[in-house]
Amino acid sequence: MARDDTGRVSAAGTDTKELDTAIAADFFRRAKRVEALGYRSADAEFLTAVALLGGFFVRRQYRAFSGVGAGSAEVRLVGRAMTNGHVRVNGRTPALYRLCGASLFGAVGCDDPGSGAGRARRVAKQRLLVLDYWIAHIGEGRFLLTAAHKAAYFASLGIGEDCFPAAAGNRQTGRRFFPEGFPIGASGPGSESARFTYAHAGSSAHGMERHLASHEPLAAALAQRGIACEWVVLADTEAQFARLRDAWRRWRARAERDWSEGEYFELRRLVDKRRWQQLSRENVERYAYLSNLHGTAAAEQRYRAWARDGAQPRNPGGDFAASCRYREVLMEFDYAAADAASR
Repeated sequence: MARDDTGRVSAAGTDTKELDTAIAADFFRRAKRVEALGYRSADAEFLTAVALLGGFFVRRQYRAFSGVGAGSAEVRLVGRAMTNGHVRVNGRTPALYRLCGASLFGAVGCDDPGSGAGRARRVAKQRLLVLDYWIAHIGEGRFLLTAAHKAAYFASLGIGEDCFPAAAGNRQTGRRFFPEGFPIGASGPGSESARFTYAHAGSSAHGMERHLASHEPLAAALAQRGIACEWVVLADTEAQFARLRDAWRRWRARAERDWSEGEYFELRRLVDKRRWQQLSRENVERYAYLSNLHGTAAAEQRYRAWARDGAQPRNPGGDFAASCRYREVLMEFDYAAADAASR
């Protein structure tokens, strides 16, 4: 299975157990290359994770990852990284650190995730939230950190690139898959499920809405294979969750409505043709419910076109919303460093 760091899969065909081994080995290969730049093993692993998860960190995150208290270890890491030109201070106090330097990102094997970012505060806060979440769940199953690993995992399930979230790239890279860079959790073989992480930092739910929409084809492809999705939403205050929850409910209601419209059309055709013998009591009750849900002029036009042009089978996996779960995770850490970052 060959793959590159743009997320394009050159060849698929591996099983998920083999992929687990490959992903773990790949992370430590990257960390070894960073270690060769003059860092201790644990420090190199931390810098590798930070680079893959967005390029920002604060000192308490290093302490949580390495299991050390405040003191010489973090001072030594930051000092060496700054001397090597691999870290700079982004903001004021408390210090927010941002990775930099072609040699560091070359060793990790990824692009500088902060290059060209004009929304420093929002981007930095999202990355700190994600890094905290990843640190808190190390060892609790498979986490896909790179676009290549995500693409390879879903390809191993038989899902093609046309279902991946994507953004336009340049002539060299083409489309960029999984451009948000948020980690994706995946369960082990035999009990597959996917956890899509979204970190919120902002005053509106637009980011959440874009995240849901961009992952919808992937969720449908997973549902077609009997694989459930969980949407893990991170925020640092309870107040943020109200608007995110509303965005989730609107998205799910729309997805359910779109899917059930086909069911409504099928039941309505039986009613219109008076095929009562094909309708059970449950069918009638369901039809009454769906009639109320889809009783609009636009739905009426679509039904007439559907009946005239011939019934089309409903999209496999189109009922994905029924298997989607939503989970809020309150990140109770100090994000003042990101809040103070320049816009």
